[in-house]
Amino acid sequence: SVVLTGANRVTLASEMQESTRKFKVTADLSQATEGTIEVPLTIENLPSGLTAVATPQKITVKIGKKVTRDNVPVVPQIDTSQIDERIIIERVTVSDEKVSVTSDADTLSKIDRIVAVLPTSEQITGNYSGSVPLQAVDKNGSVLPTVITPFETTIKVLTKTVRTTSSTTTSNASSTENSSTTAAETKS
Repeated sequence: SVVLTGANRVTLASEMQESTRKFKVTADLSQATEGTIEVPLTIENLPSGLTAVATPQKITVKIGKKVTRDNVPVVPQIDTSQIDERIIIERVTVSDEKVSVTSDADTLSKIDRIVAVLPTSEQITGNYSGSVPLQAVDKNGSVLPTVITPFETTIKVLTKTVRTTSSTTTSNASSTENSSTTAAETKS
């Protein structure tokens, strides 16, 4: 964040609005070498009469040789809590089955999979089709800093309704089926 101070309220108000702002915060990486470095942030194009303080004043940056890996498979990912218990997922497909991933060599070596993640705001209550973001994740599921091309894909979920009965055993069985179906589908 940046704290601006100044006596001229009009200039101050202008710089506080993103659409009329003239100043920018930059980090000079022109002398950076490979590795992890700390870089000071500078404020440029600040109108006279204003002062600015950026917090934090330094950022940590990892610099590496840019590498691209092509034809990386995409795995659809739907949390079982997003699936209505009255349905079973029959098939999950993505429009982009393989993508290109760009990052530094060290980060690329840590990629376990590329996931097409159903947004947490979505609930599967029947057949579904929607655009979802792609993320590179490591074996622990942590998102890695990468550029994925394309950066999103269309996920299609084909479902069928579970026969409803008043038995709670059937309800538990359908939840189990949902979990196993989702797990099986996400591995394809």
